[in-house]
Amino acid sequence: PPSFRVQHISDVAGAEACGALKNIFALGAGFVDGLGLGSNTKAALLRVGLKEMAKFCHMFFDGVRDDTFTESCGMADLITTCYGGRNRKCAEAYARERLREKDIVSHDEKECEAMWAKIETELLNGQKLQGTLTTKEAHEVLESQRVLGDFPLIKVIHDIAFKGKPVRDIVEGIAVTSRHAGGQSPTHPSHL
Repeated sequence: PPSFRVQHISDVAGAEACGALKNIFALGAGFVDGLGLGSNTKAALLRVGLKEMAKFCHMFFDGVRDDTFTESCGMADLITTCYGGRNRKCAEAYARERLREKDIVSHDEKECEAMWAKIETELLNGQKLQGTLTTKEAHEVLESQRVLGDFPLIKVIHDIAFKGKPVRDIVEGIAVTSRHAGGQSPTHPSHL
């Protein structure tokens, strides 16, 4: 019996965008792993990441279907990439390198890119990272459209990866705001 199954979906834009955007959140998952924050924090990152993927796709592509995000090209690929992909692996190494410096040394974009290039060379045997490029491009698009504030996880992943923001600040992008009768109350990822 066959052990591999292919499913067809008609949402080409949604499937392709998910295939690119998942790599951003894989960097975030690697930061979580490098910090040793555990599976609940990583699960919260995946939940917020999936929501930001859907929001991004609906914002920039016509005809994206909600059910695309629960297909193999959406949630399943996001989970797989955030647990075993090369972007996650390299981001974990990046986080550990930053932690060796006590996560207090401020890096500019050029220094961050050099760190990524070194890690890519050491760990990937000629393969290339997609997450770093996708993160920069998505950040640029969101910033140019003045909607970056609606994507806090993408923003914090970008800022850790390229602006030298402390890796421990990944939780800022995962934390969500819940509405209560008295206003807004932040919820820490470990409580999600």
